[in-house]
Amino acid sequence: MKKWGTVLMTVLVFLAGETTVVFALKPEENRATRERGKITFERSCMFCHGEEGKGDGPAGWFIGRYSAPHPRNFTVESFKLRSTISGELPTDQDLFRTVTQGIPGYMPSFNGLTEEERWEVITYVKSFNPAFKEGTPTPMPIPHPPFPSSDESIENGRALYLKYGCRGCHGDNGYGDGPESIKGNLKDARGLPIAAGNLTDRSALKNGSTPRDVYRSLMTGLDGSPMPSFADALNGKENEAWDLVYYILSLSADRGGLRW
Repeated sequence: MKKWGTVLMTVLVFLAGETTVVFALKPEENRATRERGKITFERSCMFCHGEEGKGDGPAGWFIGRYSAPHPRNFTVESFKLRSTISGELPTDQDLFRTVTQGIPGYMPSFNGLTEEERWEVITYVKSFNPAFKEGTPTPMPIPHPPFPSSDESIENGRALYLKYGCRGCHGDNGYGDGPESIKGNLKDARGLPIAAGNLTDRSALKNGSTPRDVYRSLMTGLDGSPMPSFADALNGKENEAWDLVYYILSLSADRGGLRW
């Protein structure tokens, strides 16, 4: 079998109990790759993220002038959408997934770019932040759900939602109207006001909306935002974690979408 001379990518989007995963074999990161990535960046990304990747592109003036979210400053800021522990950089696959799928309501999908172009622009984006040269980020293990959703698991998840203080930001029923949000106490890393996600709307789940996606968001947190990681709180409590996942998803969909 002949080896492919170009990038090989397999996109696997598992519904229900699976995670939204995008696998792709990236090309070698070298000067030529970065230069090609710069061309794509200037055509497709610079308008929001700015010429030097500082989140100060012309569109940024209108997108997040007085409130979050603001276009990402790639040179210094943390990344929200990751499979790594809180405080770490995203993996290359995390970046590829975000570029490919976009962020509902804020960043479009760039699936229209070729696979090679997406990898090239990621290589260029990483060149803005020297921290990417210091090591290879390691993703957290994201297990498969050990049991399907049920009335009991959702009821338990509701109790955990209250126990872990989720209502403080997201409100009693997930509408994003918790007391911290209403009082305007929520700020992002830049100090800009930020609204809590409305969990009754699947598009509010920026890191993906399958059970494993939501599990990942709970465990990693969304760095740079008030959403913390619950990895320590849920350590050794896998059943609780999945009960909470199922409750969160029950707020925005019929039960038929919660199969494992």
